[in-house]
Amino acid sequence: MSTLEQVCRKLATRLPANHVATQAPSLATLWPADFFRLPATAFWQQATAAQHDQLLHHCAGALLREALGIERTAMDYCARRVLATEDALEKQVYSLTGADEARHYHWLCSIADPASIAAEPDSFTRFLQRLVAEGSPQVQSYLLQIILEGWGIHHYQRLARHANDAAVSAVMNGIAQDEALHYAAGVAHFDAARLDEAERGFIRAALAELCAMLACGPLSVLGVVETVAGGFDEATRLRTLVALADPAQTEEKLQQLARYIRHNGMEAEADWLAAEGLLSPMPAEMGLCYYG
Repeated sequence: MSTLEQVCRKLATRLPANHVATQAPSLATLWPADFFRLPATAFWQQATAAQHDQLLHHCAGALLREALGIERTAMDYCARRVLATEDALEKQVYSLTGADEARHYHWLCSIADPASIAAEPDSFTRFLQRLVAEGSPQVQSYLLQIILEGWGIHHYQRLARHANDAAVSAVMNGIAQDEALHYAAGVAHFDAARLDEAERGFIRAALAELCAMLACGPLSVLGVVETVAGGFDEATRLRTLVALADPAQTEEKLQQLARYIRHNGMEAEADWLAAEGLLSPMPAEMGLCYYG
C-alpha cells in the first residue's frame, strides 16, 4: 500500500469530531492580554477597561478572520485539486481533505462574530489565494501542505494552548489534528525531483514573502492598538511595535518554518533564505515598512 493510500484510509475511516460552540463566547474573553503582549504597550497601561475590552475583542477577531480565510481558501484549493486530476486516489484524498476544511470553517463560525465571518480577505489570505490560483500541483503540495499545513499544526496548537475558552481550545486542537494528515498527504504527493526551474523560482519568491510576513512582527496587533488609540505618530507607532514584538518568539517561529522548508530535496531553499537574512526577525524600523 502506497503512502498516499495509507493517508486516504486514515482520512476516510476516522470519526470526525464536532467542536461547534453551543453559545458563541465574547471575543474579548477568548485569549488573555499577555498572549498579544498588550500589557507591554504604553497605551494599554493608561487605557480604560472599555478600551481593554475593545483591544482584546479586535485582536481575537483578527485571529479568527485569518483562520476563516485560511479554511475558505483551503476549500477552494481542494476543489481545484479534485478537478485537476484523473487519479481516483488523489480525488479521494482531496475530497476528504476538503470536507475537513469545510468542517473547520463551520467550527470557526460558531466562535467568530458576524463581522469576522463577513470580513474581506486579509493579506495572508490573499497570499494563499495567489498560491492556489498560480501554483502547479507540485508547487502547491510543497507550499500549501508541507510548509503551511505543517507550520499550521504548531500555530493552532498554540492558539489552543493559550485559549481561555474550552470550546475555542477544542476547535483549535481539532484543526491541528487534521492538519497533520493534510501535511502527510502533501509529503506523499510531493517529489522535489519533478520541479522545473520556473517552479523553483516561484517557490523561492513565495517563501521569501512568507518569511517576511513572520519576520516583520505583530503588525495586525499594532493595527488594532493604533485604531483603538485613535492614531499614532511615527515615533509612537515604532515604540508600540517594539513593545509588542517578541524577537525570541519570532525567531522560534521562523526556525520552525525553516524545518518544514528543509524538506527532502529542498534544502537549498532553506540555505538561500538564511543567506538572504530572511530567517531572522526584522528590526522594528524595517518591519514598519510592511505596515498599513
